[in-house]
Amino acid sequence: MFIYTVQPGDNLSLLSRRFDIPVSKIAADNGLSSPNNLAVGQNLVIMSDIMRYRVEEGQTMYSIAREFEIPLNTLLEANPDVNPIALQIGDEILIPQQREFSLRPAVINGYAYPTITDYALNCSLPSLTFLSPFSYSISPRGEIFAPNDDAMIEKARNAGVMPLMTVTNIYEGTFSTEVMSEILADTEARENMISNILAELAAKDYYGLNLDIEYISPDDRESYNSFLREISERLHAAGYILVTAVAPKYRADQQGILYESHDYAVQGEAADYVVIMTYEWGYTFGYT
Repeated sequence: MFIYTVQPGDNLSLLSRRFDIPVSKIAADNGLSSPNNLAVGQNLVIMSDIMRYRVEEGQTMYSIAREFEIPLNTLLEANPDVNPIALQIGDEILIPQQREFSLRPAVINGYAYPTITDYALNCSLPSLTFLSPFSYSISPRGEIFAPNDDAMIEKARNAGVMPLMTVTNIYEGTFSTEVMSEILADTEARENMISNILAELAAKDYYGLNLDIEYISPDDRESYNSFLREISERLHAAGYILVTAVAPKYRADQQGILYESHDYAVQGEAADYVVIMTYEWGYTFGYT
């Protein structure tokens, strides 16, 4: 298996011939609803260990091996019928897709609203590590308000999935910059919020906290970093894990209220896991 980046002129029929995989399988493996509309730069998963490649002008077996970052001997062994000193433009050779990396278990988190159907939840739970019922909301005084998550927690435990308490800065139906600013500026409100979270974690026997704080004022960046360090220390001392959700950034100094206060380095140090919300780039109302 490897990742292929679509090039100008590519289509599924061409890729099918190149990788010797049926068009229908490439489409199914990549969830392509419109397989005839590939975009240049789009990444496709190719469930094969061999790529067919046509030699271009000026190429040698050595230059091709370097281009695909594989040992020359490996390339020669994969093409025993090819004369390496008589390579011609248009010759077809096989490129082994070797990847050396250590495998580790995938950790999968799923968010779910209390309105999720039993069917959808039961279908999803076997694939999950964590289930994060969405969501607790907060007030400017650090109070927390629970969703109707008891049934989801019970189903998660029965399926061997670890439930996470999901806390957001949603106030009166929307993510609130102002509420989080008030909490960060008020020592008592911040203590109330952390204490209330710890009490709820214990009362419902959650495995840990999933903290989804969005639209933080850029002026609160360092205050939020301090808050993360404090709540991380308190959670770990009590035996819980911390998961944070962050907006997807393509550079550290990306501008915008959704991005500026999410300090990837600090969150990576404070949290046990970080959810990068790349769905912000892919859903109906997402950012492009």
